[in-house]
Amino acid sequence: MSLTRQTGQTGRTADWEDPEPKRVTFDEWLELFAQVPDELIEKYHYYGNRDAWSKYLFPPQTFAIYGARHLRRLRFDNSLAALRMWGFVQNETERLFRARQTGRKVIATMGDLGAVPVIVNSFPDCVAFYPDCIWWTPFVMESKVLFDAAAEQGIGEATCFSRAALGAFAKHSYFPDPDLVIASTGASCDDYSGVEQLAAGIATDVLWVEEPLRKECPGTSGRLGHDPRSSSNSGSCPHPARDLLVEEYRRVVARIEQLTGHRLSTDELVAGVRRANRVRRVVQQLRELAYVHGTLPALEMMVVEFGSLHYYSDIAEWTAVLKHLLKTAEQRRDAGRRIAGRDALRIVWVTPPADPLLLTFVEDRGARIVGTEYVINQALELMDESIEPLAAIADSFMAASLIGTSRARAEAAIRQAQKNDAEGVIISGILGGSHCAMESRLIADRVKAELDLPVLEFDVAPPAREIDRQVQTRIEAFLELVRSRR
Repeated sequence: MSLTRQTGQTGRTADWEDPEPKRVTFDEWLELFAQVPDELIEKYHYYGNRDAWSKYLFPPQTFAIYGARHLRRLRFDNSLAALRMWGFVQNETERLFRARQTGRKVIATMGDLGAVPVIVNSFPDCVAFYPDCIWWTPFVMESKVLFDAAAEQGIGEATCFSRAALGAFAKHSYFPDPDLVIASTGASCDDYSGVEQLAAGIATDVLWVEEPLRKECPGTSGRLGHDPRSSSNSGSCPHPARDLLVEEYRRVVARIEQLTGHRLSTDELVAGVRRANRVRRVVQQLRELAYVHGTLPALEMMVVEFGSLHYYSDIAEWTAVLKHLLKTAEQRRDAGRRIAGRDALRIVWVTPPADPLLLTFVEDRGARIVGTEYVINQALELMDESIEPLAAIADSFMAASLIGTSRARAEAAIRQAQKNDAEGVIISGILGGSHCAMESRLIADRVKAELDLPVLEFDVAPPAREIDRQVQTRIEAFLELVRSRR
């Protein structure tokens, strides 16, 4: 296995050709990195800086040494674009502290998953991040340190893994103390609402934003992604919730203006919406290339989809990373190269697995992911650039996965299963997550009734070096069932 280096007469790298697509182990990843020329390592920086401190293309061993032990057990796409993506994502904690050191305002956005960062990133020298996404850290680090810290603050094992965010606030080391916390409440996750309330006791400045319940329009079957703006105009299905969101977002703008001393112009906000839409368009293209044409693995695609929430704290560089991945995926499609065999079992995955090792495990056993409902639909919807920007942001958030019915999430999974000819559906619940206990069976029953597909439901166990043995057995039995129906 090797990357092919093509050189010109000067001896410098003129081009870089990826090897035949495959998923590689951690050790193979190290071998790949050793072949990356220095000029490429020097090429990639964050925050538009060119100093040595802003480089992020490091060998994976660097992140494993600093605690990301799970990397040793995962499998990764072997393209340079994927190496670059992992370096960028693993570098986020350092990047947030650098943001503070370089005079940027660091703003924690909690609960809404995708809307408020569009506003924050419209301000100059402001960086948004989601403490919510710390929920993966205990699994990546194979450690319960953050859960223990959350328990000391009052949230124990009977609560969703998102309680890790509270532990991170208490530790003051996983991100700099935010200049402002913008926390969403209302029609949101019960468990995380509790996390936010306790985190508010640690944070120095908190702004609460109301999330409305989405009333489903008749005839939509709770469809995610319908246009509440147009239905409101017609009078057939009014959505006062959309107007409430606009007013809440005006409060967000006013509060950040107070924090920064900068009055946000309409042009700046329009530009912020356009930047976010550029990310969402590339993610839509990558979803098509991965889930239809099989050009990228599930693990990288989950990282891609969640990047739509806050762009890993640097929207400009994240956009460049995505475009690099897009070029790689398009080249693979055009060359007929796939990351998985054409006979791989086609699975739709509902609810993001807290343990990323599950995605690797399923692919190792001959399956590939052809659709997802990772409860972040609102961050994947394109915003209407022809209308007032806060209204556009509110409209996209009205497609949110968790402010409506369970039927809406089921229908989203069903549409993807139909489109990509899925053969089964996996629902990975969150142990202690109240919405998972309430809706996993509802989603499963709906899928079975509509499509007559096998559905596997299970709760993800707490962090460990290996997947729970019972879960392994259930996944293997499920995949055998899917295979037997061919």
